[in-house]
Formats: sequence, structure tokens, C-alpha cells
Amino acid sequence: MSLPLALLLSSALAGLALWKRALTPAGTLLAWAMCLAICRIGGLPAFLILAVTFLATVAADRLAGKRADPSGLRRKSGRRDAVRVLCNVGVGTIMILLYGVTGAPRLILAYAAVMAESLSDSLASKLGPLGKGKTVDICSFHEVGVGLSGGVSGAGSAAAALGAILIGVLCLLFPGADEKVALLVAAIGFLGCLFDSVLGSRIQVKYRCPVCGALTERESHCGVPGKVERGWRWVNNDTVNLLSNLFVAVLASLVF
Repeated sequence: MSLPLALLLSSALAGLALWKRALTPAGTLLAWAMCLAICRIGGLPAFLILAVTFLATVAADRLAGKRADPSGLRRKSGRRDAVRVLCNVGVGTIMILLYGVTGAPRLILAYAAVMAESLSDSLASKLGPLGKGKTVDICSFHEVGVGLSGGVSGAGSAAAALGAILIGVLCLLFPGADEKVALLVAAIGFLGCLFDSVLGSRIQVKYRCPVCGALTERESHCGVPGKVERGWRWVNNDTVNLLSNLFVAVLASLVF
């Protein structure tokens, strides 16, 4: 893609993010730089994958609202800062940059798989709580609070599959891509979402609120500091997202 068109598209998407208050100013600046690289090297198909991921995530945010985290169990909510942008798009951007250096098609497909995982995870976490079924821990199958990392539900799994399939279909826009490529990208993205849930269940830090007894990702709840219940203190949701993206990028690079 030409530089003027890449500047136009990345600036338009960044402007939309600011207008919708989806990102902080620092997050918007970082997202703009990443989008510029993605447009310039990956072309229109890569941009559309990023744009659809962003727009679908914002739409899910608006649709779910506070229902996505009714008990305030998540560590972060609201506008995405630079750290969250980096952890969700950084690995995909690295895949695009490596593709620009090597020209290896598997790297741009790895980018697509990473974005499939990001959208899959976002839709699952936002739309899953809107379903009426139970939310259970992906590893223990014990019922957990709605919105807690590591929890899965029927509605969340369906939303995750939809997000992965959507990005898989967009992969058909890449030169030489066929239905098999689209299916593999979707499958790897969905698998990455499940891997994200496993990490959220097993190693992401969780705190026990001494006031209400809730298990939460927040360091404080009910106005008092929580006690570490399980997981590693340095592993939060951003860390899990980054590790999941790395897992998908490596897996996709090997598969393709």
C-alpha cells in the first residue's frame, strides 16, 4: 500500500478511536503507529482485518456495557491504554514487520491468526456474560463469577468462534489464500482463545476480597486490598493476552 493511503487509513481509524473514546491518547498514538506499519506492509487485507477487529470489539463493548463485568471482578475496564494496545496488537505487528523483511506468506497469516485470537477473546469476554448459562472455570469446571478470567460459557464460546471465523473469512482477501487457509486461521485463533482461558485460570493472579469474599482480578475490592488466592502476582490479564498472542504466532508460523 502506498504511504499516503496508509497514512490516511491509519489516521482515520485512530481518529475514530479517539471519537468513540475507545483508547487513551497514548493508546491511540501507539495504535496509529502500528496501523501505519500494518497498512504499509500488509496492504488493504491486513488493514481490514485490524479495522474489523477494532470495530467489532468497540461494538461488543457498547452492547455489553457493565453487564460484561457486573460484579467488578476484572482488573481493567473502560478505555484501552498503550499497554493493552501493545499486548493485543504488538505481536501481530511484529509478524507484519517480519513479513516485510522476509516476504514469507506464513508470517502474514500468523498476523491474521493473532488478530483472530484477539477478536475471539474480546467477543467472548464481552458477549459471553450476556448469555443465561453458567460460567465455569475452563480447567476445574467449577462455577465462577461472571467476567472472571478463565471462565467459559456457551454464549462466550459461540462469540469466540464467531470472531475467529470472521477473521478467517477476511483471509480470503490475501493473494493465493483459499478456504483451507481461512479455516486454519479461524481454528488457530479459536484455539488461542482457549489457551488464553487456560492461562487465565491457572497462572493469572486472583485476589480474595476480605470483605465480600469475592474472587477478583483487582488488587483491591470493596475499598480494601485483596489477598492473593492463586496465580503468579506478576501475571495479569495483559500478560495473559500477550502470552496467548505469542502462542498463536508461533503455532501459526509452524502450521503454515
